[in-house]
Amino acid sequence: MQGKQTLSESLFMYNLSIESFVPEKHILRKINEIVDLSFIRNLTKNKYCSDNGRPSIDPELFFRLMIIKYTYGIESERRLCEDTHSHMGYRWFCQLSMQDDVPHHSSLSKIRARLGEDIIEQFFDEIVFQCRKKGLVSGKRIITDGTLIKANASINSLEATNLKERYTEIVNEKKHKNSPDQKYVKRKLSNDTHISRTDPESTLAYKKGAARDLKYKGHFSIDSENGIILDPFISTGADHESKYYINRLDTIQKKYDISISEAVADRGYGTGEIISELFNRNIQPLIPLFHHTSGSAMPEGFRYDPEINAIQCPSGNLLQAVGKKDTYKRQRYIIRDKQCIECKLDCKANVLKRPGKPRIIQRSQYQDNFDKINAQVDTPYFKHASRERFYKIEGVFSQAKRLHGLGKAHFRGRNKVQMQSFFTASIMNIKKMVKLTRKYPKLDNSISVFQHILGFFDIKLTPLTPVFVY
Repeated sequence: MQGKQTLSESLFMYNLSIESFVPEKHILRKINEIVDLSFIRNLTKNKYCSDNGRPSIDPELFFRLMIIKYTYGIESERRLCEDTHSHMGYRWFCQLSMQDDVPHHSSLSKIRARLGEDIIEQFFDEIVFQCRKKGLVSGKRIITDGTLIKANASINSLEATNLKERYTEIVNEKKHKNSPDQKYVKRKLSNDTHISRTDPESTLAYKKGAARDLKYKGHFSIDSENGIILDPFISTGADHESKYYINRLDTIQKKYDISISEAVADRGYGTGEIISELFNRNIQPLIPLFHHTSGSAMPEGFRYDPEINAIQCPSGNLLQAVGKKDTYKRQRYIIRDKQCIECKLDCKANVLKRPGKPRIIQRSQYQDNFDKINAQVDTPYFKHASRERFYKIEGVFSQAKRLHGLGKAHFRGRNKVQMQSFFTASIMNIKKMVKLTRKYPKLDNSISVFQHILGFFDIKLTPLTPVFVY
């Protein structure tokens, strides 16, 4: 017999609560159990008057709504409020009864503007501190990389900053519209000559395999132990990854009072300035060199004398510095007289493609530190760090973009995109904290999760030992 469902509303609901509609294994129930959000009211109290005015929307309600938004990757705050109105689990997590009204979506924008970037950053920092209390952050090895984030603006919003160029583009556009046969003159777009009307802080950025578009760049640093995000810094899309690297490491060390012993990144960060600065700070750089020629060792038999800034060749002749340093801060050294040309020794120095010219040696001012990297780049320890960087930080970016909305900016302006990245990083840290804390509820804060697993199975490993010499 075919059944038929009919709606039968009762005037009263006996022995039922909103919580009874939330499954035991629901992610919001786990977050509510593990994460302490009681700090929010104290964090935001300076943003409200203590004894005057109408009562505001509870700031904890705002942050709980943001947790829902970024947990489920909801881009629209209008949709967030509509879903919260009809979703029992969302209502329960936000501590709203069936009679309570959900805040209007415009109120969320006003609250975010009132709190500002500094409060959102402090919220993110508190989540990191809670991860540290649970033993999920060691701070010894920091992995850093950058990713492009599509701006909330069209490439068609770009206009020339020069009035003459702008007028020419407008004339070409009108000619093309009025005369379909008229050949359209393609615009030459550049960050030096064009700026977006809708989001002036976004810039053109290009990556192989992706469309050239207006973008921001996320500079993320994670702790290698459990992948906890420590710093989700946002810059304009045209900025190179290495521009803010040292400054962000300083921020991490100062903010969380940790001592970094190893820094892992890809070759985009392997410049002479960064490598040398890390060595000066006694931080072991596990970073390939930026360019394959930037750290080339001198040929066998050649010896550099720093006191006279000259290189001695195998025949005993001195190669002296000539010209200016190039882009990679490399100095050229040659023998000024004809001794090099008349020499019969088959040395390995570079030969200029001109007959009758002396051989040349190029040496970087960072060569001593480059030699340390070149000596280690093929060791198992260095290769292990490179593989770890790839699957951990790239996994963070993949999850952030696929599940938590970081693939595209929800707002316009760098500071608003920065707030978005703080919320995204907070949610990913919360999910990691919930997962590991529920899996290992009796985890000792003094040891890492990995060490806890090894101890549980009584496994002892001999770690790979770095052999860098500072």
